Amino acid sequence: MKKWGLSGFFVVLYLVFGIGSPSFVKADAPVNFSIEAIPNEFQVDSGVTYFDLRMAANQKTDVRVRIYNHGSDDQTFLTSIRNATTNGNGLIVYEQKKPLAPVSLTEMIRPATESTFIKGGESKVVSLPLQIPNELTGTVLAGIRVEKKFDENETKEDTIGIQNRHAYIIGLKVRSEIKDVSPELTYEGIQTKSYLTRPNILVKLANQAATITKPMKFEAVISKNKKVIVRKEMDVRFAPSTYMTVPIETMGILKAGTYQVVIRVEGKERTWIWNDEFTVTEKQVKQMEEKIPKIEKNSNSLIGEWSKELMIASTLIIFLLLGYIYRLKKQQHS
Repeated sequence: MKKWGLSGFFVVLYLVFGIGSPSFVKADAPVNFSIEAIPNEFQVDSGVTYFDLRMAANQKTDVRVRIYNHGSDDQTFLTSIRNATTNGNGLIVYEQKKPLAPVSLTEMIRPATESTFIKGGESKVVSLPLQIPNELTGTVLAGIRVEKKFDENETKEDTIGIQNRHAYIIGLKVRSEIKDVSPELTYEGIQTKSYLTRPNILVKLANQAATITKPMKFEAVISKNKKVIVRKEMDVRFAPSTYMTVPIETMGILKAGTYQVVIRVEGKERTWIWNDEFTVTEKQVKQMEEKIPKIEKNSNSLIGEWSKELMIASTLIIFLLLGYIYRLKKQQHS
């Protein structure tokens, strides 16, 4: 019986942690290239590794980046410009999105060539002509992205597996004045919808000013009839003239009804507070039920799709352990 108890215990452990465990595919692709910003005549701070340029209207310059191919094979690299934006985690990232400002760096700067061929062990300089059309108000921000170009045959052969695509980004900050511009945050609305196959409340804010904000504290509280449904807190930093959509995950699909939201963003110099109401309709509930897996529809589910299996397995483990201890004591007494 002692042997059976141990065997049963390990069998249950296997059922809990073995079945349904994801298979991890390791894709070892060495990062065999790097990039370097070449100093520019309009650079404000020479102590940083990114471009921080102060330029007036109609001024021109060549922003230059050196690409090093550290590998032994010949490689082709792609260069592009991505505008700065703020993602749902409150981080400044560089994506192909148009900012709120009437003019962006993707319209002021273009790579002289998008594709650069470099022999193994060598390097090349890529020039990006930049021209400021009008006097800038505040700051415009973008990123110079460099990535390895994959061959079509290489992509076709690995259509099922994981393919690592390494890229480097150098920040490009351009302004006409050194003085700081105060942020202007606005509340742009709220909606309930599925996000990454989970029920979410999406809160949309915007930084209307052409300035990079300092780190701030974000808090959103969703309630119904003075009862808090969900709360989210995080640190945020806004890119200039961009939106930020924050997903707030709920424990399940919200029932139809009216909800209240209080949003607070606290900076060092100012605090913004917005109060609003939003309604979840029966139609929205049905749409969410169609998009989200059945197991996710349970508003009381705290663990997700494995909650029932984990509860059953945990109960079995407890009973097996109790039975094993009881049999050991019985054997000792006999």
